[in-house]
Amino acid sequence: MILRHGHAVAEAPADNLRILSPQGELDVHKVAQENYEAFKDAQCIVHSPYVRAQQTAEITSQYCTAPRKESDLFVPDGRPDHVIAYLNELAEMYASVLIVSHQPLVGTLIDQLGGFEPGRYRMGTSSLACLNCDLIAADCCSLAWIKHP
Repeated sequence: MILRHGHAVAEAPADNLRILSPQGELDVHKVAQENYEAFKDAQCIVHSPYVRAQQTAEITSQYCTAPRKESDLFVPDGRPDHVIAYLNELAEMYASVLIVSHQPLVGTLIDQLGGFEPGRYRMGTSSLACLNCDLIAADCCSLAWIKHP
């Protein structure tokens, strides 16, 4: 599953320090509650080191017992090919992973994994997508569903 972080405040000393807004926190809780069955199956949560993604991952971890892993690969301008390679490493240990990251990475990742034309899927804050993959590679996953708050 791929979750974009919740809505964040605009003001912060740096982009990576922006925190979730109160509405962002509520939206993440709502998405996690509405998709509890999918969340509880996550065996690992990987997230960006940006504060808003950390906070989103912390909220989602209230709905599953999965360990959390932070990685610089999941920053907004992260490289999808590097993320895919990392996900393949994780697939050796976990059957289901929840990614918490940012635009444009999450949209680009969905496009590449699903073999969609670039720009087809863009995720608003707290949007959640579920992809099914036997093999984690470009054009090898199917988009089961995508939900927007």
